[in-house]
Amino acid sequence: MTTAKRATCEVPARVTLAMLTSLGVVSLYLLRINMSVAIVAMVYTPPTNGATTPPTNASTTPPTNARNTYALNAAFCTTYNQVNQTAVDRKGDTEEAPTAGGDVFTSDDNLGEEEKEVDLLADKMVLTATQRGLVLGAFFYGYFVTNIPGGRLAEVYGTKRVFGGAILVGGVLTLFTPLAARAHYGALILLRVLIGLAHGVVYPAMNVMVARWVPPLERPRFMSFTYMSNTLGTIITLPLCAVIIAWAGWAAVFYVTGAISLVWVALWAVLMHDSPQEHPSISSRERDYILQAIKKGTTQHKPRNIPWRSILTSGPLWATHIAHIGSMFGFNLLLTQLPTYMDSVLGFSIKTNGLLSALPFLTQFLGSLASGVVGDWFLTRRLITLNASRKLFATTSLVVPGVVLVAVGYVGCRTTLAVALFPIGTAFSGAICSGHLANHLDLAPNLAGTALGVSNTLAYMVSMCVPVVVGVMTPNNNLEEWQSVFWLTAIMYVSTWLVFVVFGSTDIQPWNYQEAERPKPSGEETSFLATEQEAGRTRGEETSFLKIEQEAEKRTPSGQEINSFTPGQRSNSVTSDSQVEA
Repeated sequence: MTTAKRATCEVPARVTLAMLTSLGVVSLYLLRINMSVAIVAMVYTPPTNGATTPPTNASTTPPTNARNTYALNAAFCTTYNQVNQTAVDRKGDTEEAPTAGGDVFTSDDNLGEEEKEVDLLADKMVLTATQRGLVLGAFFYGYFVTNIPGGRLAEVYGTKRVFGGAILVGGVLTLFTPLAARAHYGALILLRVLIGLAHGVVYPAMNVMVARWVPPLERPRFMSFTYMSNTLGTIITLPLCAVIIAWAGWAAVFYVTGAISLVWVALWAVLMHDSPQEHPSISSRERDYILQAIKKGTTQHKPRNIPWRSILTSGPLWATHIAHIGSMFGFNLLLTQLPTYMDSVLGFSIKTNGLLSALPFLTQFLGSLASGVVGDWFLTRRLITLNASRKLFATTSLVVPGVVLVAVGYVGCRTTLAVALFPIGTAFSGAICSGHLANHLDLAPNLAGTALGVSNTLAYMVSMCVPVVVGVMTPNNNLEEWQSVFWLTAIMYVSTWLVFVVFGSTDIQPWNYQEAERPKPSGEETSFLATEQEAGRTRGEETSFLKIEQEAEKRTPSGQEINSFTPGQRSNSVTSDSQVEA
């Protein structure tokens, strides 16, 4: 037992912190994106084109009226492929409706058609594409509001309370989601806004934790593992929710994910500590190492005043904000819309949808870990500067995913190729933690939470519009509409990357240092300093006079004394000077 206890104590405290934080971020994303999968099963969106029969004419390009009332939620590519196949080997007058991507019925079974449509709409919300987008975007309407307060709260009260409290509130509210959905879609939107308000504080609070716990050279790895555990959460959530829906219905998704998050809250409350000094079992060697490593640019005093004018007018910080806006726009497009794209365009079933939608986030997580290791290797061996490293990984995480997204739009209904391209793009986007996302800590370690809070607020003010914009741009969910969506996202990626490369910096900003780090002297100290300054001026005057005398002696012929001072007087003067110095 002694051996086991000793082995446990030998695990570095910051490793335990990384594991616990990673699980917290997974819990955060369980509650955030459960709606992205559940909405596929809980909502029926009527078509806008008014078609009542499937298309019968083959075409070299996908038809624009692929979604129709002939098959509830029939996928665009599934309909397109089956229409072309029907045109080749159609036999007789009776055709079989498309069978993938949705629930279907045959055209000559009018009674069965009505019965099945009623059954398919049971326990479903009937929402337009815009209303569906509002539900998906509701989380972000609340999320962006609390980012700045979240950073400040963590700087004052600590990450333990802020992070843990956020997941606690979100978990409890998630348990009430089925009740709100069945009442009215407005109630569901309000509930998701409240969850977003609670969760908006999390990432800024994590930045405060990193500034107090993690040495600078370890930050790329630590942040890649913890911050990008959002992808791990996505990997778990998408297939988990799909399986739950298949076995127990969409409502069970919210009960299960809410309960899991509350278990993590209990662990966090017991095991997490806000700083190395507060940790009861950290080794003195690790504590001293951490405190010495984070000493530059940080203070153990909690910040009292926020230099808002300097923060809001800092060019390098704005470059970081803009890069963050671009990356979050693309990330939230995939987070909220990928299951819909897989279902409505590519035509995968709910189970397959969950697994394939999770794959890009798996490669993003692995890409993040790889970039963290490579970033550490570059910096510890001084192969490139910190500034060059940040911009290199920003290029990797912004430009490459934009190019890949555009390519996805043009592979058309070749589903295998489309599914293969998504993971490639997201693998490169995982470099975000070694790029601009770590830049807030470079610029202002003392105000890392507030800096990321401002950045997240701006990013999600834009990103919360993604579901609505996609809903407006894709009323029929056809391929041409989605190509426009991917082009818009690529433009956001590349334009924001360019700003960061040109104007970004890694120099600690002057406003990082606050008055708390430069305490003003008391009244007695001020009086003492004034006396010392006066004595210093006296010494300076006498020293200057002596230098003049010494120069005169050098110019005087040997044996002659033209000085007005006698040797005894000179000795007294030197003695007097020595007394002043003493």
